[in-house]
Amino acid sequence: MKLPPSFLSSVLLCVLVFSLSGQSTLVQASEPKKQEPTKEEKKLKYVEEEGEEARGYTYKRVAKDPFEEPKPVPKEEPKPPPKAEPKDPHAKPDAHGKPEEKKKDDGHGDGHDAKKEEKKKDDKKKNDGHGKESKKEAPVLSQLYSTDIIKLDVNNRPFTAIARSTKMADYYLCRDVVTTKYKTIVFNEMNTFADRMGLPRAQDKPCMVKIAKPNTKFPGAVYIEFYPNQKAAVACMHLGECGATRLVMLFPKDKTGKHSQDIYRSYVLTDENKYQRGAFCVSPQGQLLGEKNCYVALNPDWLFN
Repeated sequence: MKLPPSFLSSVLLCVLVFSLSGQSTLVQASEPKKQEPTKEEKKLKYVEEEGEEARGYTYKRVAKDPFEEPKPVPKEEPKPPPKAEPKDPHAKPDAHGKPEEKKKDDGHGDGHDAKKEEKKKDDKKKNDGHGKESKKEAPVLSQLYSTDIIKLDVNNRPFTAIARSTKMADYYLCRDVVTTKYKTIVFNEMNTFADRMGLPRAQDKPCMVKIAKPNTKFPGAVYIEFYPNQKAAVACMHLGECGATRLVMLFPKDKTGKHSQDIYRSYVLTDENKYQRGAFCVSPQGQLLGEKNCYVALNPDWLFN
């Protein structure tokens, strides 16, 4: 009986598979088993001493591990700072060695930018401290005294510098403070009263504006003062000894200055040699109100009138 060839091939394939599987099991059985790693127990070191005995054991203290001081680490040198790279590596360096920065074009061309820069420079020149046309703030003027008579600030003091100062008053030159017209009126009236009293006339120079200090009888009062001679001027302005006075106190009727700036003229003339003293009050219109100071003339109900 003959077997078909397909049957023989299947039998040979089964035998081959069985033989290979047997060899693999033999190889696996012949390999030795891997041993698991044993953990080493840390051996304790004990202090060399007798120890204490208890329950059949000798107990000793465990020695500590030796302490090692940390070793100093050498200092690292600082790294050099990174070099700044130019914004545009293709730009040409200028005279100072710096690369030229490209100007942004806003669409109007280089001519427009140049005009803008010139305008900015002109504005800077106008706004700097050298030759700029600075807008000066208008000075705040006095509310009591009109500029047609005398020019004073809000504190009723001249804008000019102090020429002389004593314990009683500060002196300013009449120039640029009292108007020429008002100075002439005061000077003529003063000499009219000097002639009536038989006293020497006042000289037209020097002419001083006197502001009384706080420790005086009329603090802050404003006077226009002349002198009969140079000796009287030096004695009054330098030494504070005003024996021969030729002055007028500007007396505002309204102390607030809100309603009017009418200024009355209260004159005082004295002479230390003749022991004379005269007082006269003149209205803003030039009328003589009496031979008394203006406070008494304008307050008729005053106790000592």
